[in-house]
Amino acid sequence: MKKIIPALLAILLLSACVHKIDIEQGNVMTPEMASHLHTGMSLQQVKNLMGNPVLVNTFSDNRIDYVYTFKKGHGDMTEKHITLIFRGNILREIKGNMYSAFIKN
Repeated sequence: MKKIIPALLAILLLSACVHKIDIEQGNVMTPEMASHLHTGMSLQQVKNLMGNPVLVNTFSDNRIDYVYTFKKGHGDMTEKHITLIFRGNILREIKGNMYSAFIKN
């Protein structure tokens, strides 16, 4: 019994020292990348700049969504996203919090 109490106490103290890792998912997007986006770009130019999107819309081939999430180990999750609308493989509309945060219209 005398050995069990210190062992349980040690387990309880060590269980509070849990390390949580940072988790990144999606397409990494920088302000510089967002600043180079503009209407009139071709689909290939956009993919050369932004990379291939991780999130693919199977219902519409004229829309591309770039999404990036970051969760700090013991913090809140942040999300950045850009939605690109194409007509005839030409970029016609740009939306999203990543774009509007760095581009002044």
